[in-house]
Amino acid sequence: MASGKLSPRQKMINMMYLVLIALLALNISNEILKAFHLMEVSFNKANQTLTDKNKAIMDAFKAVEDDPAKAARAKKWADKAREVQAISNDFFKKIEGHKTEIEVKAGGRKEAEPGQTGIREMSKGDDMEGHKHYLGTDDNKPGKGDELRKLIDDTRIKMLKVLEGVKDDKATIAAFDKNTAFRVEDFKDENGAPKTWQRDVLGKSPVAGVMAMLTKVQNDCKSLETDILTKLAENIDATVAKFDKTAALIIAESTNVMSGSQFKAKVALMAYNSTAATNILVNGVKVPVVDGIGEYTVTASGVGSHKVEAKVETIDPNTGLPTFVPAQSVEWTSFQSTATISAEAMNVLYVGLDNPMSISVPGVTPGNTNVIPGAGLTLTKSKDGKYIARVNAGARETTISVSAKMPDGTSKRMGEPMKFRIKNVPKPVAQLGTLQSGPYNKGEIAIQNTLYAYLDGFVFDGVKFTVTKYHVIFMPKRGYMEDQNVSGNGTAAIKSYASKAKTGDMLVIEGIRATGAGQVDKPLNPITYTFK
Repeated sequence: MASGKLSPRQKMINMMYLVLIALLALNISNEILKAFHLMEVSFNKANQTLTDKNKAIMDAFKAVEDDPAKAARAKKWADKAREVQAISNDFFKKIEGHKTEIEVKAGGRKEAEPGQTGIREMSKGDDMEGHKHYLGTDDNKPGKGDELRKLIDDTRIKMLKVLEGVKDDKATIAAFDKNTAFRVEDFKDENGAPKTWQRDVLGKSPVAGVMAMLTKVQNDCKSLETDILTKLAENIDATVAKFDKTAALIIAESTNVMSGSQFKAKVALMAYNSTAATNILVNGVKVPVVDGIGEYTVTASGVGSHKVEAKVETIDPNTGLPTFVPAQSVEWTSFQSTATISAEAMNVLYVGLDNPMSISVPGVTPGNTNVIPGAGLTLTKSKDGKYIARVNAGARETTISVSAKMPDGTSKRMGEPMKFRIKNVPKPVAQLGTLQSGPYNKGEIAIQNTLYAYLDGFVFDGVKFTVTKYHVIFMPKRGYMEDQNVSGNGTAAIKSYASKAKTGDMLVIEGIRATGAGQVDKPLNPITYTFK
């Protein structure tokens, strides 16, 4: 090139421009026009994938807003989420309007063939005139091309402005603005002469290429929308991501204690940062804290109710100052002998899993304890006081009753039957190694060795899903779309595509199936990666 100071990116843009001019000089072959159409189709599919993901995030916002305990703090971020989605949707519709106008001026699209669905090819994909007049790129007067450029820049600025108010908002906005592909970039030719996106890229491309590039712009907008929605969601407990919380919790081993036994409870700050809790007070007295968890022990006496109030010292994530977060008070009762039933995975039993349970009657030996399962429930005794519960799909709840053999040989029921909800194991989330959907360097993608199916935040330890197959699609900005069906969870195909990827190219991993937790061939949501 003319200048040795050009950046690698500028050199690449210059080379792309030269290739484009050369293609035009060759009177654009049908294969090239077909490639443009395939790019348009690929970007449309990617747009739908991002639309589905954004809808899932908005559904999560709605769920948090409907939770009375979280509605107040969720409203600000949910309103911002709706604002950025409205900006994105308005941009998408305006670009669709421009595409329709250009399509009409270029002679429309080909007639659909029997059984054909989806977007059809342009009838005159090599047309160079219709859109030039529309865009105003055939002279130096302002035209629709200049309007398009301004629309893209204005929309990006408006979307990023919505991030004002998030933690470290200035740095966050700057990072998003730097990394997003949703922008217009000019370039220079081999002689260093400036060239503009709207006049020398759109204006000198065949109409098939223009349609592909405008669809790609829509995709870039959708991708930025996804990033902003995800960032806004981090400010509340709206998605499966790790969120800061400001609520303390008392976890009691039992709220009913026989006279002479001990009441035990764990007090902890529920937060994604396990180092936050260092000073915990229970009923005004400081308790020992180990690894962020406080332990409170008191010996029960007599029969009656007892109240436990706790508060945890932490750092306010907004102000950075120390503050005490109060826990909801807990009452426990000391009493004479009765049954206690506790599920080690809380009061929920999961279909397809071995649910461990502890069932005992204080003061009664395990041999004199009789456990009666309810409908849809099977209990298998593993050892004294320990059982494995298995539940059937379809039922919504079940019960467990306990009776004890008295010294006189009679049987006495210990309290009322305990109810348990029956739930299915939640749907796992697909992830390429350590990378969630988003933009990454090709090296970051290439070093990932496994496609995983995560159960993020699931309360039941040890439950795993394994990806059994998937479909990977490589969508280069320039060139043919490629795809492979992969058996297993290896990433050889993904590594192969990453090795030849260029900036702006995309990978879409869909058709993901996983097996685990008694479920076979479970479909997972698609994931998308963009090469930076």
